[in-house]
Amino acid sequence: MGIMLRFFTVLLAFFALVGPVRASDPEILVLGDSQISFGAGQVYVDFFENLDARCNGKLSRKAKRELSDARAVALGVRSTSLHSWVAREGSAKGTICDVDRRYGVNAGAYGLNGNPKRKYVQIGRDSGVEYCAPGKSGFEGMFSRLDPSPKLLVLAFLGNAADRWAKNPNLAETDVRQTLSQIPANVPCVFMTTAPVYKKSTNDLRVAAQKNIARAFKGSRCKAIEALNPQIRAAVEGHARFFRRNEAGKVIDPHHPSVAATQEFVGLNTPKLCKAVSSAFK
Repeated sequence: MGIMLRFFTVLLAFFALVGPVRASDPEILVLGDSQISFGAGQVYVDFFENLDARCNGKLSRKAKRELSDARAVALGVRSTSLHSWVAREGSAKGTICDVDRRYGVNAGAYGLNGNPKRKYVQIGRDSGVEYCAPGKSGFEGMFSRLDPSPKLLVLAFLGNAADRWAKNPNLAETDVRQTLSQIPANVPCVFMTTAPVYKKSTNDLRVAAQKNIARAFKGSRCKAIEALNPQIRAAVEGHARFFRRNEAGKVIDPHHPSVAATQEFVGLNTPKLCKAVSSAFK
C-alpha cells in the first residue's frame, strides 16, 4: 500500500510540473490553406500517420523511429500562405486571427482532439487552436502554445501566394526567411506545394511561383518539394470529375480538387515526400 501511495504521489507531482498532455497537440502538423478544408486534410492525416508503410521501407531509420505511431493533425486556413503566418499585425495576420464575417469560422481541421473527420474552427478562439496574441504572428502564437513542439511540421501552400511569388522572387525569399526565423530550430520541416486546380492558366502561374519558392528554400533546414509537376497536372487539370459540379455537370469550384484528386496528388509525390521527410531528420 505504501509503495502504491508513493507512486501516485510522484505521478501527481509530475503532472503538476508539466501539466496535462492535450489531445490537440499534434506530433505531425500539416499546415495549409483551404485545400485542406475541402478534403486534402483527411488525405494528409492518413498519409502521415502511416508514413512508414507509405514509404515502403524507404524512410530513414531516424525518421521512422521519431514518427512511429505519430499522431497527425491537418489545419487549413482559407486565403492564407506563409506571409499570413509570419505577420504580426495587419490584414495578413487577420486572415488567420479575425473571425470570418460570413461563416464565423476560418479553418478546417482534421485529426484535432482525436477526431479524424473535418471540424471547422476559429483560430485564436476555439480550444486547441489558441494561436493569436497581440504583437505575435500566427507561427509565434502557435509554437508558444504547442508543448511539446511537433515532431514534424509540413507546410502545404501555393495558391494564395501565387501572384506574390511568381512576380517577385524577393518576396518568396522574404517569406522563407521569416518563416524559418519563427519555426523552432529543433522542429524538422517539409514544405510542399499544393495540388493542381482545374484551369491551365491558374496552374501555369502556380508553377512559376513554385519555382521561386523552391529556390528560396533551397539549402535551408526546411526541405521543399515541387509537387505541382507535369504528371499530376495531366492527371487532374481540366478533369471535371475531380471538382465540384452543378447538376448540369459544370465545374462550380475550380480551386479545390476533390479527395480523389488529392489522393492522386499524394500518390504521385510519395517518393519525393519520403525523401524530404528522411532528409529533414538528418
